Amino acid sequence: MSTLIDIRDLTVRIDLPEGPVFPVRNVSLSLEEGETVGLVGESGCGKTLTCLSVIGLLGRRASIESGSVVFQGVEIDPDDPDDKRRRSRGMGIIFQNPMTCLNPVRTLGWQVAEAYQIRTGESRRVAQRRATELLDLVGIPEPKRRAADYPHQVSGGQQQRAMIAMAIAGGPALLIADEPTTALDVTIQAQILDLLARLQREIGMGILFVTHDLGLVAEVADRMAVMYAGRVVELAPADALFAQPRHPYTRGLLTSLPFLDDDIDRLTPIEGTVPPLHAMPPGCAFAPRCSQASPICSTPPDLRASGDGLIACHHGLKTDTVAA
Repeated sequence: MSTLIDIRDLTVRIDLPEGPVFPVRNVSLSLEEGETVGLVGESGCGKTLTCLSVIGLLGRRASIESGSVVFQGVEIDPDDPDDKRRRSRGMGIIFQNPMTCLNPVRTLGWQVAEAYQIRTGESRRVAQRRATELLDLVGIPEPKRRAADYPHQVSGGQQQRAMIAMAIAGGPALLIADEPTTALDVTIQAQILDLLARLQREIGMGILFVTHDLGLVAEVADRMAVMYAGRVVELAPADALFAQPRHPYTRGLLTSLPFLDDDIDRLTPIEGTVPPLHAMPPGCAFAPRCSQASPICSTPPDLRASGDGLIACHHGLKTDTVAA
């Protein structure tokens, strides 16, 4: 396999009235062709902003301060119109909530056809025919009839399937799935995960799967990247990370999960709170919440090799295990 996308030392800046903040800091992450990488962490840790930086959808106040994104071997220039077109054709994204992302005054078929036209440059007639085929591909029953429906006329699960059809229109090499099952019940979640796995096999795309649900990502990811306060703090094969978490934050996330064979009265939370963006500690952002913290933690740890993966910690956990 060859590297599909390589994010190198990515830092994102947001200009606020009280001054700039950096919600994504020195993030490095790569994804191979046909691979699924899970990007996990608490809400507000920078997962979505990392993805929006990659696909070029940052808002007016946000910008890439430093770092680079290399897609299919070519570094992306955010200001180059040709690179913007290359990203629009080679990348697709599934947003968190289809009810707020789909256009309420356009039919499902119109929206899927538009995505296909933008990526391929085909005529409207061809795009409309392909839209029906894509709705059928993602498992929407009676796709020709549903293509004429508006978002409010279908269920949440079918709205999400329509979003997936838009994301894969034109056969992107990279699919970014940003919390694609958050608004769905458990049964529909399982159907969407099965659908993404099938589409990945058929199309051969790489998937960056963003979630805060560790149990969910364990089912789909080949590798996992854990983010905290805007940085990747651990990266490892999914099985290895669940069996032997090496960063104290990863360990805290896993020990806070309930397991069916555990007989406990209360869950074990991570003490403390995530520091605000305007008041980050000078060293490791997790140090104020970490039982392993020592004076050396006032120096920012680099992401370095540890076991089967990478870890950004001066005190990597090497022996304790947590059962998946």
